[in-house]
Amino acid sequence: MNDMQSDNHVTQQSFQQLVEASPMPTAIYWGQEMQIIAANQAMLQTWGKDSSVLNKPLKDALPELEGQPFFDLLNTVFTTGQAYEAQEDPADLIVDGKLQTFYFTFTYKALKGTDGQTQAIINTATDVTELVLARQQVAETQERLVFALDAAEVGTWDLDPINNVVNWDARCRELFGFDGNSIIPYHDVLSCIHPDDAELVRKAVTAAINPYNSSSYDIRYRTVGRHNQQVRWVHCKGKAYFNNDNAAYRFAGTAQDITTEVNARQRELQLLSLVNNNADQMTVADMDGHLLYMNQAAKKMLGVDAGTDVHTLSANDFYMPDELKRVQQQVIKEISEHEGWQGIINLMNRKTREVIPCQVSFILIKDLQTGNVIGRGATIRDLRPEIKAKTELQRLATIVDSSEDFCNYCDISGNTIYLNKAGSELIGLNKETLSGTTIFDYHSVAANDKIKDEVLPQLLKTGRWSGQLELLHQKTSEIIPIHKQFFVVREDITNEPIAIAGIARDLRPELNARKAIDIKNTELNKAVKELEFLADSVPAVVWSSTPDGLMDYINQRWSEHSIQPVEAALGTGWLKDVHPEDVQPATALWNASIATGEPYQVEIRRLDKYGHYRWWLVRAVPLRDENGQVIKWYGSNTDITEQKELSQQKDNFLGVASHELKTPVTSLKAYTQVMESMFRRSGDIKNAEMLAKMDKQINRLNSLIGDLLDVTKINTGRLQFNDTVFDFSQMVEEVVEDLQRTASKHQMVMELNFHGTVIGDRDRVGQVIINLLTNAIKYSPEANRIVVQTSLQGAEVQLCVQDFGIGISADKKDRVFEQFYRVSGTREHTFPGLGLGLYISAEIIKHMGGRMWVDSVEGEGSTFCFAVPVHQS
Repeated sequence: MNDMQSDNHVTQQSFQQLVEASPMPTAIYWGQEMQIIAANQAMLQTWGKDSSVLNKPLKDALPELEGQPFFDLLNTVFTTGQAYEAQEDPADLIVDGKLQTFYFTFTYKALKGTDGQTQAIINTATDVTELVLARQQVAETQERLVFALDAAEVGTWDLDPINNVVNWDARCRELFGFDGNSIIPYHDVLSCIHPDDAELVRKAVTAAINPYNSSSYDIRYRTVGRHNQQVRWVHCKGKAYFNNDNAAYRFAGTAQDITTEVNARQRELQLLSLVNNNADQMTVADMDGHLLYMNQAAKKMLGVDAGTDVHTLSANDFYMPDELKRVQQQVIKEISEHEGWQGIINLMNRKTREVIPCQVSFILIKDLQTGNVIGRGATIRDLRPEIKAKTELQRLATIVDSSEDFCNYCDISGNTIYLNKAGSELIGLNKETLSGTTIFDYHSVAANDKIKDEVLPQLLKTGRWSGQLELLHQKTSEIIPIHKQFFVVREDITNEPIAIAGIARDLRPELNARKAIDIKNTELNKAVKELEFLADSVPAVVWSSTPDGLMDYINQRWSEHSIQPVEAALGTGWLKDVHPEDVQPATALWNASIATGEPYQVEIRRLDKYGHYRWWLVRAVPLRDENGQVIKWYGSNTDITEQKELSQQKDNFLGVASHELKTPVTSLKAYTQVMESMFRRSGDIKNAEMLAKMDKQINRLNSLIGDLLDVTKINTGRLQFNDTVFDFSQMVEEVVEDLQRTASKHQMVMELNFHGTVIGDRDRVGQVIINLLTNAIKYSPEANRIVVQTSLQGAEVQLCVQDFGIGISADKKDRVFEQFYRVSGTREHTFPGLGLGLYISAEIIKHMGGRMWVDSVEGEGSTFCFAVPVHQS
């Protein structure tokens, strides 16, 4: 019963929409009581009623019809199902408070349900009262009308062009809104023409009364009532009469009210536009299959160009031969006068010859006068999108069925309609046991309570729900935690919920993984705490920074030395306590290391918590990922204040000691040389040779004292330089030649490819070259050749001394330029020296703005090089 009421409600709503869309007065009466369930505004105006009559029986809404034939006619149509048509029948209606007689052309047509029984009657009517009354008036005044064309719609007029006055009959006066019978000035007539049409009328009249213009006066325009401002459409025809002087003395004709025709035509055009622009394809053909009409959608689908005359086309253009034969011999014969025909037909695009499956509805079209079938109309729906959608749906179903997630589908009451393979396996159901189950059967008790109290209300309200639930394994009773999403599926037209779709993910692997991660995190946190404890236990300040150089961790040793708390020192805050003179070099080196990834090392002074500056050695190395990218910097700060103080004391001692040794050593050398000379003159060659060897040792001692003095001066900034412009190649040649005289075992090969000048202390640069050459001699005892090379490298001159001696291991060669550093090893310790020569040489070259380095392979020899800027003249 409820379903029947719902169907009636939907049907009545559909009827109402149909009636509202009709351009002519239309109403629908429901049941044998003739309840007015729908009436458009045009019909209400015809009745002289408002919308309050809706849903009332017709007898109650229009009691004045009692005693007239209409109720009996309606009852007959309802009982027999046969339509009734009437032409210009009178009807007495109460309009504007009084009973008036109107004339209508109307139809009563039965509307039947699916059971074939009449449910309602649709009434369409055209008010022809004015037509009937006009016809009667024509009959009464026919002798007065000379140029009458249609008595019910035509008035006559007579214009005197000479005097500019117009003589109108009553009909024309009505059309233009004038009262009385007086002659009307022409300019008053023009004032009653619609402003948009006034110029058109003036031009037409001027042309009509022109004797040299053969065109007729035939024009349509709008008038505006002089008193009521009513707008009417009129169709005027006329003829001008000319005298012997070709002057128009009379211009007479007829005027017809075409307002209804124009409005009907406009409504027809609107309806035609609606049909023409409908998304569904629509065609009309005669009974021989020749097309009479085809809307835009049909043209587009069937390959008909917009400019093509459809009257030249027939069914042959849109069917393959076999399908055309089926349509002509079977389908057309099955078209019912009342039900039409519906089914699948394969049409064809006349351009591409593509076969298009379509859902087609045929109806027969009858002549309104004779009732004879004169053609057939077709509404066509292209099934290709639907077929494609079904294919996609099947594909989607295949994907869902192969999905590893739990996917189910149930009706709005929870009865299971579908469960995919993964879902069946997850809860231990098979196709046989699935039938008859509900979603409450395979969810836990707690989950079912949540579904009833929370999920379903939210689903009906918002259409979706997402959250955690529990499934119940049907065999083992295991509780399975899941994350589930529910969606409501709604009916396309009514939007009523008809089903619930769900998709769920088994959370057990995720929970197990999360548990494992929690264990790992606990272990990691423990390890981090142990590392922090270890970092806090070492005496040095330990820290780390981000790849871009912002400090993000400092151990607690920082607080023991700095007035700054650890939190304030993070980022770049550590620079605040650095001595102003050390900020720039420390920052520059740090930025360089960040840019290059090279280890960082610098000595800086920092303010301690007692207000004193202390020396710190800061070192940092980068941690890289598998791609070589720096992901972290780890560093340490070591307090070297005591080492610095000891170094200062050492420098002071060496300075004093070497200075004090200088005088007695000089005296000793002088006495030695005098005694050697005395022995040689006396012929005591043996003792003279011994004194010569002693002189060499004194020279070595003197050289060592000189090195110590130079180191002391370097450390205190007192090493003096006498910078001049000098010929670099000449200086190199002099130094090499001097040393070659004393180095009889080694041949010094010069490959001098640079000939220019540099700026610097000539003697100090010579000292560097002497140091490199003596080292080459000293550390290549088994070789007999040393190569000295010079070359221009950009804006620098580069000098290299290559020996073929014992070489230096790769892990030690970077330290040979440090103070007092001597390479450890059995062979190296056989060569005397303090380890100061290369340090002093590197400092001299650095003073000149140059650089110094070594390339060495252990057992093959070493190449020591330096480069200094070339003098630009």
